[in-house]
Amino acid sequence: MARFFLPFLLMFLCVQTTLSSGVFELKISSFSSSRGVCGFQTRDCQIFFRVCLKHSQDVINPEPPCTYGTALTDIFGADSKSISSSAPIRVPFHFKWPGTFSLIIEAWNAESSIIGSTDNQNNLISRLATRRRLTVGEEWSQDVDFSNKSELRYSYHVICDEHYHGVECSAYCRPRNDTFGHYTCDEPGDRVCLEGWTGVYCDV
Repeated sequence: MARFFLPFLLMFLCVQTTLSSGVFELKISSFSSSRGVCGFQTRDCQIFFRVCLKHSQDVINPEPPCTYGTALTDIFGADSKSISSSAPIRVPFHFKWPGTFSLIIEAWNAESSIIGSTDNQNNLISRLATRRRLTVGEEWSQDVDFSNKSELRYSYHVICDEHYHGVECSAYCRPRNDTFGHYTCDEPGDRVCLEGWTGVYCDV
């Protein structure tokens, strides 16, 4: 029975290593506009941000589709404290991280009948469209943009999901110590046999 089961197990493990999984995270540190974030709006001003990731383009088209993914922040006050304390924007991906990409960040006035709607272009406060190169890692890259009479400070990084490793988040390795193997995983995602074990899957 075991000799018939083993090939299927090995095939499953090989399929696992071809998958990729990670998340792009972006944190808004501050945002201001010389025109006023919400124009002449008299009541409490609320905004949200939209992030769009695309494949690297020489001339960036900010319109959908966002080929690498998109996400919206929650709606919060336009004051500096609310913006700086907002949660990071997370864009999950399930492909090999390419390293280069197009990044679009939009600030929107939440004055809308549909919360979080990006249909009314009159509510678009500011848009940044840029190309970036980013390697996988915990360290945050810092950046600032001065355009559209506004100032946007932000940071971003890409991290692999649990058990995914390597520069593309494409090496799958889950530590185990059971019938199917006895190993830990190093940073690139290679198996490191526990003491006393050898073989490809550290089961000998």
